[in-house]
Amino acid sequence: MTDSTATESCFAATRALCNECGCLTDAKIVFRDDAVFLVKWCPDHGRTEALICSDANWYRRSLAYVKPGTIPLGRAIDSFRGCPDSCGLCPEHQQHTCVPILEITDRCDLACPICLVGKRENSDLPLDQIREIVDRLIAFEGKVNMLTLSGGEPTVHHDFLGVVDAVLRPEIGIVSVSTNGITLADNDDLIRALRDRGVVIALQLDGFLPATYEALRGDAKLADVKKRVIDRILSLDARMSITMTVARGVNESEVGSLLSLLFEHDQIVSMMLQPVAHSARARKRYEGRPDAVLTTPDVVDLLVEGSKGVLERADFSPLPCSHPSCFTLTYLLRTIEGGVLPLPRIIESDVYLDTIKNQALLNTDAETLERVRDSLYTLWSSDGMVPNRDAVLSTVKQLVKDMSLFD
Repeated sequence: MTDSTATESCFAATRALCNECGCLTDAKIVFRDDAVFLVKWCPDHGRTEALICSDANWYRRSLAYVKPGTIPLGRAIDSFRGCPDSCGLCPEHQQHTCVPILEITDRCDLACPICLVGKRENSDLPLDQIREIVDRLIAFEGKVNMLTLSGGEPTVHHDFLGVVDAVLRPEIGIVSVSTNGITLADNDDLIRALRDRGVVIALQLDGFLPATYEALRGDAKLADVKKRVIDRILSLDARMSITMTVARGVNESEVGSLLSLLFEHDQIVSMMLQPVAHSARARKRYEGRPDAVLTTPDVVDLLVEGSKGVLERADFSPLPCSHPSCFTLTYLLRTIEGGVLPLPRIIESDVYLDTIKNQALLNTDAETLERVRDSLYTLWSSDGMVPNRDAVLSTVKQLVKDMSLFD
């Protein structure tokens, strides 16, 4: 329902898909008091709305990060028939595939009550089809910074390591596997196999409390499984990242514990927070509860609070290669003495944004590295403008040596 006392203004007209039938409908983006809503009208199912940002000022500022897209090298669809019937990429698509995710199986060893997929067909992608998909991806992209294997639960694929070997290509920088960890919990050989192939294990980790897993995954015992998986991955010196699904009133208080884990271990290369999607299986659970929605600025605030002074709101910016409301991130520099410092604080803002434009990882082309080098020169000659300056400069000096940027 709409609050009749709220101050409302239309920001933009757009098109969107009806929640019920999936048809393309008229829509508008509305500012109501301090929040942003997407309001849709379907001829058959009427008016619906969704909160897309809890902070209107954040939403406005995020639009400043929209960058020109990088046109893909090729397209699978020859003619544009209208959204969403021309996906593939179509001739109207203005951006390349920035963060490709390859779903290699529909099968899963969990039945999470918040799963994005309502119905599964219990099938694996054949190896030949996976090779063909990767071939086409490389043909359209040239080089791919990172490819994530997903599912279902990808590790239950009948030829999982065969799939990993099939996607390990010179044109693909990093391969990661998005997993709930159950298959890995008691399988050191599989962890070693992924480690030896340089694969990053992207572990679904919603927290450490049994109540968290009872609410989000339907099984409180998963808390012990997650702890065991983390211990095995770290002890075997494999690389991992953390993927946390966060739900209001469930596991917000656990963000700090996961950040501490990230800060403490060099082997943990990243942490991603995903607000629970109020769709598929979770739709009925959250229907009629707009107060339960978490949007990007809410998640950033959780990270800032959980970091105990390490992070600030200003450290985060949208990933320029996606919609500014889809993905917000920051990079951290781990200093020689063991501290961490957000990269935007030590590199000029325009240089920093250039290092992440149109891709999920830092740019390492010659032109960008030259600009980073010049920015580091500025840092070197500064006096007191950077927190923990001596530790940062020592770390940067070592990084420069390792990267052979200077003679």
